[in-house]
Amino acid sequence: MRSPEGKFNMPPTPEQATQKPEEEKEPKLEEAEEPQQTIEQIKQALFDPRFISETYDKEGRKKTAQEVRQRRTEFQSLRENIAGREDIIAQIEQQTKTLRALQAEKLLALEQRTENVLVRLKGFLKVGDKTASELEAEVSSLTLELETLSVQAEEVKTELAMFKETQEWIPDPEKLLEAYYEKMETFPLTNEEKQELLKPEILAELSMDEYIALWRRLNPYFLSHVTRQGFRDHNAMIYHSAGLQEFHNGLVGVLEDDKTLRPPMAVRDGLRARDEASVRRFLESHVLKAETEEEAKKRLSAQLNFTWASAPRYPDKTAVHFAAQIVADGYYGGESNNEAFFLYPSDVLASQHHFAFNGWEKDFTEPQSETKWNDVFVWPSSLDNPGISVDAGVVFLPENTPVDPETGSKYASEVRTVEGEEKKVMVEDEKLVSAFIEWAENLNEQSPAIRAFREYDELKNDSWASRQDGERICFDVFRKEIMQLGFSEEAAIEITKSLFSSVDGIYQFQYDGKIAFADSKKDAALKKLRAASANWKRAENTITAKEYWERYFAQHPEQKPKHIVFYNGDPTSAIHEFQQKYGIGQADTSATEGQLLGFDDKHVSDMSKDPKTWAGYEELVEMGNKIITEHYHLKSD
Repeated sequence: MRSPEGKFNMPPTPEQATQKPEEEKEPKLEEAEEPQQTIEQIKQALFDPRFISETYDKEGRKKTAQEVRQRRTEFQSLRENIAGREDIIAQIEQQTKTLRALQAEKLLALEQRTENVLVRLKGFLKVGDKTASELEAEVSSLTLELETLSVQAEEVKTELAMFKETQEWIPDPEKLLEAYYEKMETFPLTNEEKQELLKPEILAELSMDEYIALWRRLNPYFLSHVTRQGFRDHNAMIYHSAGLQEFHNGLVGVLEDDKTLRPPMAVRDGLRARDEASVRRFLESHVLKAETEEEAKKRLSAQLNFTWASAPRYPDKTAVHFAAQIVADGYYGGESNNEAFFLYPSDVLASQHHFAFNGWEKDFTEPQSETKWNDVFVWPSSLDNPGISVDAGVVFLPENTPVDPETGSKYASEVRTVEGEEKKVMVEDEKLVSAFIEWAENLNEQSPAIRAFREYDELKNDSWASRQDGERICFDVFRKEIMQLGFSEEAAIEITKSLFSSVDGIYQFQYDGKIAFADSKKDAALKKLRAASANWKRAENTITAKEYWERYFAQHPEQKPKHIVFYNGDPTSAIHEFQQKYGIGQADTSATEGQLLGFDDKHVSDMSKDPKTWAGYEELVEMGNKIITEHYHLKSD
């Protein structure tokens, strides 16, 4: 791997620098190349809110600074007024305390004076006592003074309350400044910046936290690529059904291959470069095994052009395929609830590669109206060692799924010899299969599950909320009954989903007592059990998927992706939860940039005609035919 200095043209350290020859020191007339940014400078441009504001929001920064200064002045004035009023109140309280003490002293003296025998006699004789009169006058004066202080205190308290109320609704200048810089953290990158700063070698230098911070400055839209890891236990369409119930090492294969997603021609056909030796190896497996030169050239043409797919074969096989705004695990995944997939912000791929949409809609912001057409073609930037770096995106791995500590699969397996080759194979759980068949054969109108189903079915004309509640209650009854047979909760949920997923499931029961359309109750039960992949034995002595992968990466540190997220639940939902958790979505520019996010120049609207999708085709045909001719001429000599 190249060092950061090599990647970003960083200047060498003094110890690494070498003295240039004298003749090279002479000034040159040609214009010097503009020095490239270091990774530190790039990170500053991406993540430093002050740098961002100074570069892109001078007016907003100036306005915010003025507002902050104004608010600080107001706050300072308010603080001074509040402090002044609080001091006055404290002084009044202290003065009041002193006066009350003096008043109490005078009252006591007056009471003692009036109890004097001589004074009482004077009173009886209606002769005034001078001392008592003076004390009464002093008490009266103190009482009046205390009342005045009380009025003053109430006035000052009213002013203090007004100042504090004003302080509450005036924005805190520090919080105002903090909010401004938080806004800068989601300030959208320009498309020119995306093309420059979203290069794979730069993204590979970012930590996971930095990658999240970067995505907050990008559009929230994403492209995903799910890979088969573990036993393939499902298939959503009749096409692409190869490998069902077989063990796949898709994720490990990608990580072992320099952590690179490859196009089909590089993976399946083995064409990793376009030099003569590589093309010859590409031809040897099939083309050069033809009997004649003419047949070999036909094979080459068919291999590069013939297809049943809607897209031309060569563009199809030289592109890496993604799904927009969903994870297509139902179509291309491996193990349900144990899926591994790759995720890229759409900006990352659209800014660096030519791309095309195989579906009707040409739109990054929404999934295709039909999932099977949600196929985005992305062409690697080079024909030599073609691919897209895993470290330019994020790898999502399951977290809490119980898996076999040796295989990482949620299923139990054993090694068998199949067609002379040792393979991992799934093991059917005969005990659970028998228990489920017996349960299905014995279902009747009095069974709790059927009663729950009848009650749920009667709600079909009720409100949506009522039907949702009925569905939840019904599904819960089925789940509990199936778990009592010995199935795990996950398997019971999948079986329940299988029973209700189509009109030939549990709905068939009302016609012939079967839980699916089949020749017998046993066949119907097996059909639904296998549709849920619940007939296969689950792994024992399990660990969590996260523990499995952390242990794997500890053993193979060179394969560990730079950016990993462990998730639970549905893959597509996990992405949306991840985005919501980290506030990704505030830099959405699609309203102004359009559904292609402003990368219209990289969009291929017609794969059959656009020369960008046929790059290297003519050269490959020419070299291939040359090799074929030479091969058969030598063969005939």
